[in-house]
Amino acid sequence: MSHHTQTQKQHHWLSRNEKILVLVSALLLILTFFFDQALLRRGVGLRFSWLDGLMLFLTDFGMIYFAVVLIVSFLLQRRYRWLAIAFISLALSFEISYLLKLIFQVPRPYFNLELATIPLTQASGYSFPSLHAAICFGAIPFILQIYSGWKRWLAVTIAVIIAYSRAYLGVHYFSDIIAGSMIGYLFSRAMIYLEARYNLIVWFLGHVKSKLELRRQIAHLLIGMSIVFLMELKLMTPNILIFTLLLGAIISIIYRYRPIPLIHEILVALERPKDIASFPGRGPFFLILGSLMAMLLFPADIAKGAITVLAVGDSISHIVGRYFGKTRVPFSKDKMLEGTVVAIVLSTFTALLFVDFTKAFLASLITITCESIYPEKAARYLDDNLIIPIVAGTIMLILS
Repeated sequence: MSHHTQTQKQHHWLSRNEKILVLVSALLLILTFFFDQALLRRGVGLRFSWLDGLMLFLTDFGMIYFAVVLIVSFLLQRRYRWLAIAFISLALSFEISYLLKLIFQVPRPYFNLELATIPLTQASGYSFPSLHAAICFGAIPFILQIYSGWKRWLAVTIAVIIAYSRAYLGVHYFSDIIAGSMIGYLFSRAMIYLEARYNLIVWFLGHVKSKLELRRQIAHLLIGMSIVFLMELKLMTPNILIFTLLLGAIISIIYRYRPIPLIHEILVALERPKDIASFPGRGPFFLILGSLMAMLLFPADIAKGAITVLAVGDSISHIVGRYFGKTRVPFSKDKMLEGTVVAIVLSTFTALLFVDFTKAFLASLITITCESIYPEKAARYLDDNLIIPIVAGTIMLILS
């Protein structure tokens, strides 16, 4: 029996045991709303001094190392399909959880005078639901796919402890953690079910292998969001981007005269032939330069929002427009209205992670609309990867 057939048979929406677990979790969620403060005070009473440092480490860096190990495991096992499903599932869980934070606007526990002395650390933003729990529990269905035996139980245990660390440290109520856990787990199971039924990822990966432009836009999206992610962790600075640009420029110049192994394979896979001939690495160079300009010109949150509009908006408009677009944008030869609209919506939602709705929406609307009619000839002299974050950041700054 083929692996694909096994996958089809194994992947259902929820098993009987999972349905029972979800029902129990929902009941616990309702109950914890009434006893959140008492549960948190009781939980604090179970702290141990030797455990405090471990919990602080897990809550700050544990999820990063956990994600790296999972990604490496997927790659070593060549489970590219599962990696793609996991990425989409966890991204959706993160975005939905963050939007729910903005909707409910539940303050952190330590803003309650009765719990003011509880936290061992502090966290930004609202409390309900927990993003850590959504990501950790969203990873569990994929842990069950790539690990077995003691590795499986160890990975699940680590995921649960990272989620619990948020209550242990006093930055989340238990209801936040239960809600986040349900969101993450259910989104992942839903994505696995949909993939087993419709093979969307198989279709997508097939196009990634055969379509240069799709590979380019995915690389664009991943590079841009990686910069934002590292900025959020305070691991990305202007000096690092300047060094990256200088190194990239040197490699580009050398490559024009003598192809460099590995660099050549990467460029062939991700760059247009005309750019390889004239400016090897042109796309990433201007994307990084645009990100650097945003970091230098704007406050941190606005810079991250502007780079997000560049990474998400520009990539999504091309991908959706190319594969699903039917209506051409006025004054443009190759941009599609469907791609522009979806890009505005998604870049607005992702920019909401850093700025308010008005800034996120207007910056996305104006910037992506202008980009959709930006003349191709002008882009040869002034790359849109440089223009988009500056324009988006300026709009956000004006609205501040």
